[in-house]
Amino acid sequence: QLSTPQASPERVPSPEEQEWAGPEALCPGWLEDEAPDGEVPGDSGDPDGATHAYERLQSALCQEGLPPTLDCSAEPRTGFGPLDMTVCILGSPTPFLPVLLEGGTRCPGAMVLCLSPSWASRVPSESCPGAWSLLLSRGVSFKVGGHSALESFVPPRRANYVTGTFAPGDPEGGWVGELARDLDCPTGGSVPLAHRLEDTLVTRWVLAARANLPVPPTLAFVLGTRGDLPAQPAGPAVRLVRLQDPQGQQSLVQEE
Repeated sequence: QLSTPQASPERVPSPEEQEWAGPEALCPGWLEDEAPDGEVPGDSGDPDGATHAYERLQSALCQEGLPPTLDCSAEPRTGFGPLDMTVCILGSPTPFLPVLLEGGTRCPGAMVLCLSPSWASRVPSESCPGAWSLLLSRGVSFKVGGHSALESFVPPRRANYVTGTFAPGDPEGGWVGELARDLDCPTGGSVPLAHRLEDTLVTRWVLAARANLPVPPTLAFVLGTRGDLPAQPAGPAVRLVRLQDPQGQQSLVQEE
């Protein structure tokens, strides 16, 4: 039996869909006026890459089918004390997006993404002499359903746990490592640790010599002296050959 298609009534969007419709609905003209000028909502200019990082976050959220970040920074959040949980992610948003989304589901509002060194400050710790406390004046917090909001905190919000993009090659690696140095709270890494973990030779030597774990057969040629490596790496799978001068060493390389 054939029937002519009937026009379906237009569906009225829910209040949630209207609220999370995108930057145009949240702030008319945002894309036309602010985006070309390099402005982050609630921020001015891009002196330290905050705009680029914010745009990467919006792109990642869009690819996951999640709503864009709401700009709530005009009304500062208050009432945070030292016992309130604040897990701070420093630097690039994309490597930690799954952590931010899962954390926002399990502990809404506790996961705070810091995209700029101007959003945080270091003050001498009141509980650990010689250490520092990290205070957040601004950040992107995550909630249930992948919802996120750009917020400001008055007074600044103290971080209870800090991690971020400590990779040496990452553009944000410099300021991330500086903000996370010598804190009075647990941290998820450091720039020196990232250097160690990205050095394949050091990693394999530690696994083979210190942990007695099998590693792939490794023949490493090292130029000059490296103080972070022993004279004779332990373990039959790792062999280290030191070359004082790369010129005229072809026969030694071929022999090894």
